[in-house]
Amino acid sequence: MFIEYLTNLLGNVYKVPGTIDPEKSFLDLKVDSLSLAELGAQLTDGLGIEVAEEDLSGTTTVAELAGLLESRGADIPA
Repeated sequence: MFIEYLTNLLGNVYKVPGTIDPEKSFLDLKVDSLSLAELGAQLTDGLGIEVAEEDLSGTTTVAELAGLLESRGADIPA
């Protein structure tokens, strides 16, 4: 559920091209550090949980971030 939410967000908002493999890191997906900071802020605001800067790095995968969101009890907006 969170993987689908994140892949849609990355493709539609951050314009990551093609099919987004959740096992790839943000570095592999060519998401820069500014976009990662914006993503963290957007997730914090939109999901009501804290996503700290250290939670998102170039080596973090989409699947790892999805697991983090789930473990913190995030709710995907309708």
